[in-house]
Amino acid sequence: MLPIQEQEAIAFEMPPGACDCHTHVFGPEKQFPYWSERAYTPADASISQLKQLHHQLGIERLVIVHPSPYGVDNTRSLVAIRELRNQARGVAVIDESTITMQEIEKLHQAGFRGARLNLETSGVEDSLFAKNKLVKTAQLIQSFGWHVQIYSNPKLVAQLTHDIIHCAVPVVLDHFARIPIDDGLEQSFIVQLIEMLNSGNVWMKLSAPQRITDHPDSDQMAEFTKVLIKTNQDRLVWGSDWPHSGAQPGKKRIKEEIEPFHQINDGHALNRLNQWVKDPSILQKILVDNPVQLYGFEKL
Repeated sequence: MLPIQEQEAIAFEMPPGACDCHTHVFGPEKQFPYWSERAYTPADASISQLKQLHHQLGIERLVIVHPSPYGVDNTRSLVAIRELRNQARGVAVIDESTITMQEIEKLHQAGFRGARLNLETSGVEDSLFAKNKLVKTAQLIQSFGWHVQIYSNPKLVAQLTHDIIHCAVPVVLDHFARIPIDDGLEQSFIVQLIEMLNSGNVWMKLSAPQRITDHPDSDQMAEFTKVLIKTNQDRLVWGSDWPHSGAQPGKKRIKEEIEPFHQINDGHALNRLNQWVKDPSILQKILVDNPVQLYGFEKL
């Protein structure tokens, strides 16, 4: 079981209806068995622990992104969303070649509002393969008003720039689009990212900066975030990435072993976001208004 860590106190006024747009729930494995082809096995991370975290942070809404160890069986996330009711929305993982419209309808009624293409964990590098998955998934979910969420490396995302901009549904890029920000702000990837955000069809999750740099508190990260805000503040949302799964540096993933979560202070992450943004009206958009639009929460 994941231990609950004390969070850094929030140093700003949290706006009512603030949303954590990227969380996961795991286990218990006996009740919710993991996929046999998974890349890793996580520890348990429960709804009650997530609710306790959000109570400490002043977060009132959340989005559960279905994690890769469950494959395309969305049961664990679906049960969690039902328990949280109108407080939660979900992003499912589907097999675009086998899922039926009736199954998507069931997920929609349960509160799912997007489909995630986790290209990175599955090791996808072929841009044509990725494009076909994107197009087919968008066709399936378009009538439900869903979006496609992409988790991939920036090289592959860059190769899909045209397809993402002209996708039939909105596209959300996980975790700062995985841009290796320590390489500087003049990267061609960033130029293409700005093009995508300017299109209005592309959204960015300001989540898990530790996935793109060893120095999340750096001036470089602050400047990158300011560039994103200047480009299109109406297409940015924030997520904690709780409970902070992810490969451990220098360690091979072995699915027969329980992989520990990363120790991330989510209170500090929110205070850092506030320092990056500086403007309460923009913070209101990122934490409240933009999630309402993207995930279909009720307006307060």
